[in-house]
Amino acid sequence: MSSWFPMLTVLSMFYYICLRRRARLASRGEMINSRRAIESNSRALPMSIEVVQYAKEVLDFSSHYGSENSMSYTMWNLAGPPNVYPSSGDFTQTAVFRTYGNWWHQSSSSSAFKRTSPSFFSLDYVELAFEEPVYPTAIHILETYHPGSVVKILACSANPYSQTPPAEVRWETIWSAEPSRAHSPQARQFTPCIKEIDFPTNLLRLETNSSLLDYYSELDAVELHGVKEKPMLSLKIATIDMSDLDEDEYDDEDGCGIDCLTNQFSSSSLRDWTSNGYFDKLPYEVRLQMSRGGGK
Repeated sequence: MSSWFPMLTVLSMFYYICLRRRARLASRGEMINSRRAIESNSRALPMSIEVVQYAKEVLDFSSHYGSENSMSYTMWNLAGPPNVYPSSGDFTQTAVFRTYGNWWHQSSSSSAFKRTSPSFFSLDYVELAFEEPVYPTAIHILETYHPGSVVKILACSANPYSQTPPAEVRWETIWSAEPSRAHSPQARQFTPCIKEIDFPTNLLRLETNSSLLDYYSELDAVELHGVKEKPMLSLKIATIDMSDLDEDEYDDEDGCGIDCLTNQFSSSSLRDWTSNGYFDKLPYEVRLQMSRGGGK
């Protein structure tokens, strides 16, 4: 019986290697099917469609050049699509605030007290309501004469058309800058780089400062771009290139046996994987979320 023991040992090793190879091929087939399923599902997922809309209504403002009984030079002209743009010049169909330059501050009726911080530049404002709440992706301000007065844009979490009063109202600045002066008085489309926010909005507040301008700044329309669904973090799915897997990795001609398998299972790369699971290879957003307890 003892003479058969070496042969039985060799047959057992060969049988083990065959079973492992079959399991490996089956696993590879499952990975191929899984990858195809992921690719097909990713193609089937609908893309978030961007909504483009002009202001539906002017809710509030600090001042305007025109009178209450007229549409000329009033803030009401900011509602709806542009009336003048891309034309340039002085048009009564635009929205014009009451002041420009420094003459207002130099007049004798100007207050001598300054209660705002040095970093606060806003002198006028207008609040615009849009039809649909969206997560803003871009804001186009159509300026038709002496552009450069806008210094701040804020978004509000409250929906002015909702029948349910909000439990909390939140204003967040999505862009701000110091007063500036455009190189030309001609019309332009002003598209600042806005900040992403974590709530949908259909209420924007534009704040202006015309102290550096030579004449009245005229605004024609405000165009809001956004998506209805909150943009998700871009998580990259690691795909396995099947060409990187050697089909003959466990063949006898490569000297694969118990010793070879033992060496592979004890390799440094596998030890690293079992120690941290390649945690440092995850996207930064995922690692940050998991470190805060979001991955539990």
